[in-house]
Amino acid sequence: MSVLSIHIDESGNLNLTNKQNPEYCIAMVFHNQDDDISSGITFLDEKLSKIGWSAPFVHTMPLIRQDKPFETMEGADRKRIFNTFASFVSALPISYAVFFADKSFYEDAARMQEAYEHQIRNFIENNLEIFHGYDSIICYYDRGQAIVSRILQNTLGNIFGNRIEFRTAYQKDYKLLQVADYICTLEQTKMRWDENRATKSEKCFFGTRHLFMKNYYRKIVKKHI
Repeated sequence: MSVLSIHIDESGNLNLTNKQNPEYCIAMVFHNQDDDISSGITFLDEKLSKIGWSAPFVHTMPLIRQDKPFETMEGADRKRIFNTFASFVSALPISYAVFFADKSFYEDAARMQEAYEHQIRNFIENNLEIFHGYDSIICYYDRGQAIVSRILQNTLGNIFGNRIEFRTAYQKDYKLLQVADYICTLEQTKMRWDENRATKSEKCFFGTRHLFMKNYYRKIVKKHI
């Protein structure tokens, strides 16, 4: 039986009055479970262990900002972890989609939810060939935001019905949830570079927009649907 996995992560602050971080991002990572990625995961864990990072997950925005649990780690070591994870993602047999909302456009969370549901329904309708070849679909999400859970149920759940199963899952247990986090980070970072809003941490970590695009974004965007 063919199974499509969809791993979900979100990034941003849901506070609609927070003008410093206006964008909210939801990422979906698609993986055909017939494509074995276990050897890639083993290789990643071994490389990270050699670097000195043995935690079960890599959370990329804290890595860039030097937030916990990376607050005592030097920039060169954080960059090595990031680059190792980036190489892992680049080699994966996955595809992805991202959905953005500019919070400044919405009066309340309900309006933003409607906008997201419209985006995701349109995406599914325009890419039905992605889903037709699978007997079942499993959606992995940590249920961290109630609004995202509702969006997923009202779109994926309503469209695919009993073909889809929703599972509560956490980054420490699923590398592809970490990949969704990585994609959110890159997509939001690109948006900030494009709008001349790159943060001090992003400029320090990546150097310039040219280097960010060359070394990271252009490699991952090939997997974008």
